[in-house]
Amino acid sequence: MLDRDEQITFVPELVEIIQAFLHEYEERKGPFRNDLERGLVISFALGVMHCDLEAVWEGLGQAKVFGELHPRVVFEECVGSDLEISGSRRQRIADELRRRGWLGEPRDEGL
Repeated sequence: MLDRDEQITFVPELVEIIQAFLHEYEERKGPFRNDLERGLVISFALGVMHCDLEAVWEGLGQAKVFGELHPRVVFEECVGSDLEISGSRRQRIADELRRRGWLGEPRDEGL
């Protein structure tokens, strides 16, 4: 979860979660008809994950320890512009997605 530059990243873990989901999905629904269907299922799963993360963060914001100050506000003030995804980080993410075949190239990990 800490990359080689000691930056926090959950990309490998998220990709593994999606890979497990795709496996379960195909076991229940059958194989994907094509790469488009597979890509749409990945996109939908990521959207659900995004909603779940938002709900968890909102739930955390209700904790008494934060009082009237939502932890999201504290996070945004602390990271400011550092939250932007750097070009090198984008490239590492793209490389991981490419390696997994998520960008339409041959997969080497069975996704």
